[in-house]
Amino acid sequence: MNRNTIKIKAGIRALANDPHIIVSGTVAAGSLDEGAYTISVLPSDDSAPIEHVMLTTVTENDNGVVLFPKDESNVIIGCVDGPGEWVLLRAGELKKVIVNIGNVRYEMDDSQINIQNGSSVFNVGTAVFKMNTGSESLFQLLNDLITGLTLLTVTTPSGPSGTPINIATFSALLSRLNNLLSA
Repeated sequence: MNRNTIKIKAGIRALANDPHIIVSGTVAAGSLDEGAYTISVLPSDDSAPIEHVMLTTVTENDNGVVLFPKDESNVIIGCVDGPGEWVLLRAGELKKVIVNIGNVRYEMDDSQINIQNGSSVFNVGTAVFKMNTGSESLFQLLNDLITGLTLLTVTTPSGPSGTPINIATFSALLSRLNNLLSA
């Protein structure tokens, strides 16, 4: 058994023996620290606020799930690894969720989903989506392709051709592209 498994089993045994280390309450307004992955909780029994409650189940190698509860939402927290080490167990309402698995990061809130794998990014918002790599953007690639088609000229026996007769079609495609993708 590894060290974390031993700690988890010991923590579960301690929870079974001491029911007072599970606390319900609400998230203190403005206490969410997205950088430190912590909140403060106002216990339901009106006892002193519990500060620096960890939001993360992230392991030592940064894999795991982080739940960001909304201000004043109902939560359940538990004491782990001894007195003063609190972690979020359940949240009534979420503001955001982050999942890290290896090099892949999923980040979701009520307006978008963002998936990043190294320098590749896929973002789905409420109106448009975006796909990028470190050096390319799907929007820019399609925009350049359609623009290139509008400028297409062909050599003919009487000289270069003029503007394509279906230029309006390509212009409409550029407008539709803006409705679907973002740069």
